[in-house]
Amino acid sequence: MAMSRSSSWKEHRLANRLDCGGTEYSVDLVARKATGVEGWKVTLVYLPREAGDEVKADLPNAASTADVRRLVRELEGADERLRELCREARGS
Repeated sequence: MAMSRSSSWKEHRLANRLDCGGTEYSVDLVARKATGVEGWKVTLVYLPREAGDEVKADLPNAASTADVRRLVRELEGADERLRELCREARGS
């Protein structure tokens, strides 16, 4: 489900339930216009469904809204890739 806070902020749920290292997360892709960034700053946000810490994984900047949409299509349902990015962000 795509959500939007303003025209400078885009958020998309990639996974409702993703197990990574024994913790279950909801995973959102957040893209925002940021000062000093050309295009969109893109971050994956792993929100624990129970106890645990939030995990954030920065992705390369997206040059356009079309690039943000492409990332969403590539990562939506790509559970193993999402787990890999989570492990890298946690350093484990």
